[in-house]
Amino acid sequence: MNKHTLLIGFSMMPLLAANAQSDAKATAILNKVSTLYKSYTVIKSTFTITTTSAQNKSTNSNGTVWIKGTKYRLDYAGQEIYCNGKFIWTFNSEDNEVTKENYKVKDNSITPNEIFTIYNRDFKNAYEGPTVRDGKNYEVIKMVSKKKVNYSYIKLEIDKFTNKIQRMIQHYKNGTEITYTIGQFATNTILTDYFFEWNSSAHPGVSEVDLTKR
Repeated sequence: MNKHTLLIGFSMMPLLAANAQSDAKATAILNKVSTLYKSYTVIKSTFTITTTSAQNKSTNSNGTVWIKGTKYRLDYAGQEIYCNGKFIWTFNSEDNEVTKENYKVKDNSITPNEIFTIYNRDFKNAYEGPTVRDGKNYEVIKMVSKKKVNYSYIKLEIDKFTNKIQRMIQHYKNGTEITYTIGQFATNTILTDYFFEWNSSAHPGVSEVDLTKR
């Protein structure tokens, strides 16, 4: 997963009314999810990304995401990513380099910060029924994008009692699955807007590449 796959914006927009292609059960559940997440001013969450090949070989990686409105900060795979809603800074610790780019929403990929808002995209949604995992009850919703994307469909596992998204599973035509699993979850902590911007003075000696001026 490269940095361009990771650099996707975050939007806490209200869930749009379902169209005829989304069933009523799925819509009702997603409306509850939307109401819940709109009530949070700040989200902090740890996560695990599991990539499973068609041959059933898996790799895991962990990270942390902070979200405040359209702003987010992501620590993942040796990178620190800062987004203030206008610019995105990607710091690669191995290269000791930070790249600044203009913020752009990319429809064809998904990142950990989008777990909590992926349902806001243009999908056909279908309720697939309940499931029990690790002793907890979840509702499963299948989501198929109406736009051309590089994956087949997504499944959300939503806690039946808290309405929180616990897992997002992304399926590809070649049999690969990418599973985003939520770990520790905290809300409404106080974070200044500067937390979501690159601070050069706190990173002395880091080479800076500004692509916004090209």
